[in-house]
Amino acid sequence: MRVLVVDDDPDLVLLMSLFLRRQGGHEVVTAGDGLEALTVLAEEPVDAVVLDWSMPRLDGLGLCARIREDERLAHLPLVMVTAMPDHEPALAAGIDTVIRKPFDSATLLSAVASVADSSVA
Repeated sequence: MRVLVVDDDPDLVLLMSLFLRRQGGHEVVTAGDGLEALTVLAEEPVDAVVLDWSMPRLDGLGLCARIREDERLAHLPLVMVTAMPDHEPALAAGIDTVIRKPFDSATLLSAVASVADSSVA
């Protein structure tokens, strides 16, 4: 599965990419914020998106809205990673699952597998 990881923290992007590649066997592409993610999504097919809530230029909720409004992308499973305590706004916006920072590799891999499985069903 090809996963787009979107976060403005380069260390976290690297960590999530390593988890997804090495432990999950996924192909990973990355973006530093929501606007960059939209460019990647326009150019490259992906099977799921892991995105941060709080980012400059276009945050995770804004990116979610743009993805859900685009008929070519609306089907994509979305996993949000966040330190925000209230996950309801994310779920109401169309995020499929939310994982709380800090998280471990098993939590991330389980969340990605869960949304990928549900998108196939």
